[in-house]
Amino acid sequence: MISLEQQHDPWLDLARDQLIQALVQYKHKPYLPVWGELFSALREIAKLGERKQENIRIYSVYPSGTLWYVFREKQYLADLPEPGITISLTQEQLIDALLQGSFAPRFPDSC
Repeated sequence: MISLEQQHDPWLDLARDQLIQALVQYKHKPYLPVWGELFSALREIAKLGERKQENIRIYSVYPSGTLWYVFREKQYLADLPEPGITISLTQEQLIDALLQGSFAPRFPDSC
């Protein structure tokens, strides 16, 4: 369904790292504001997808699944094969879901 071919892009890596770092920070210190950092990182990922005209794999979701940016729909997609569902979200909906603990990335054990 979604293309898995992606070239290494340092801007994508930077945006992905910023997103995951903000989520790690929020996990450890939930009183700190991270909404703006999440918004900025997701916006950069969306811009890269639009510019390249391709779907962007953001990260693997815990315990199974993948979070995508789908450029044709201009939406984020949580593909969760374990229950067999796919959820489309706007940027704001995704940020709210992430802050509530949904679609968390697979963190290393040290986080």
